[in-house]
Amino acid sequence: IGYFSTISGPVEQVIHLYSFDTLEDWRSCYDLIYSQEELKDYFELVRPLIQTQENTFLLPAPINSINSLFNTKDRWRSGDKPLGDLKKSSNLLIEQQNISLLPGTLNKYWEAYEEHALPCLTPLETNQVGSFFTLIGHLHEVYHIWYFDDMEDKQRRNNAVLMDPLWNLFLDKIRSIVVSRENKYMRPAPIKEMSPLFIIDSF
Repeated sequence: IGYFSTISGPVEQVIHLYSFDTLEDWRSCYDLIYSQEELKDYFELVRPLIQTQENTFLLPAPINSINSLFNTKDRWRSGDKPLGDLKKSSNLLIEQQNISLLPGTLNKYWEAYEEHALPCLTPLETNQVGSFFTLIGHLHEVYHIWYFDDMEDKQRRNNAVLMDPLWNLFLDKIRSIVVSRENKYMRPAPIKEMSPLFIIDSF
């Protein structure tokens, strides 16, 4: 899907996003990568630069309308039409919002989201990369990922959402089940092959 670097939130992070059909598909790809001789020099070069490394496995949110790119029936693949053009939007911004929930409240969150949040999220509709929840990693966690032309675009769209009374109703519904929130802002890697989701080449 792409490689990204953080510009706010936890800094000095590089985020790699991949999509797989199954865990077996991931395992097969993982084994193949580490068996390639030509990548060994790369691994030796980057390992001294890494202090910590963490893997998280996500599943698509059970609401297809917020997961047109990644859902249980289909998923965006490298080679599909990208979402944006970095040549036209040089300050393109990716926002990742993590919401940690109390154990056992994930269904309650999605119900509140579908009933109260969705109707007022029209300003963000075309900017949705996807919404997910953790399968492996920090459990009971929701991920929302959006992209924007720049910070001004993000603020304008978010302000439109915040003005809708339904948004405050949604926040009231989930307040008792939210443990913590974290937002991070990222930029796509400035290398064509590492940013297929956001670079338009031949369309």
